[in-house]
Amino acid sequence: MVKFTRKQLIITGVIAFYFLGSIMMNILTMKTLQFGPISVFTCGIMMTPLVFACNDILTECMGKKFAYKIILAGAGINLAWSLLCAVAIALPGNNEYIADCFKTILGSTWRITAASIIAYIGGGYINNWIMDKLRQRDGEKRYYLRAISSTAFGQLFDDYVFVFLAFAPFGISAIENPWGAILTVPLISAIVETVIEAVFTPVSKKICDIIKQE
Repeated sequence: MVKFTRKQLIITGVIAFYFLGSIMMNILTMKTLQFGPISVFTCGIMMTPLVFACNDILTECMGKKFAYKIILAGAGINLAWSLLCAVAIALPGNNEYIADCFKTILGSTWRITAASIIAYIGGGYINNWIMDKLRQRDGEKRYYLRAISSTAFGQLFDDYVFVFLAFAPFGISAIENPWGAILTVPLISAIVETVIEAVFTPVSKKICDIIKQE
């Protein structure tokens, strides 16, 4: 019987949560949130910071190259999930109401899918690169600084690229938003997501400390 070390089990758990979170992020995006006059935030904002936190842990403990391979694998899993949902939606069903609900929640246009994957890879890479560069400079010190700052820039890129590619008013879909929203909403969203990760940074720091002790 193969025995795994605690480090291997924790890393495996972080990777599993990263993959699961990346899929949940896209599903939760279908539910919008209303804060006064603002209704452009989605429930995906709850999961995105945790996915970036997993990226921070992997970069900190396993290195930039390993973490980026996980990012690419996550993108592949998201693409496979989207294709699987598309096939399931295309198959005939025996309940029209359930089929319509299924399509609304799990179906996405090619534009949304492409925007999501491009933003996901780019934002993850920026988060990864900044985390690694700051670690080379500071060593084991200032984990909070590199975790939060890398997330801030990664989230900013992710949010702007996704919103621009998915919702910019190019006249090619019915779900486009005005330029005012395209320019302001990603900034607000990135700030909120960075604050959420900052709250969870002590947890990711503790996980990193446990891994490094092994």
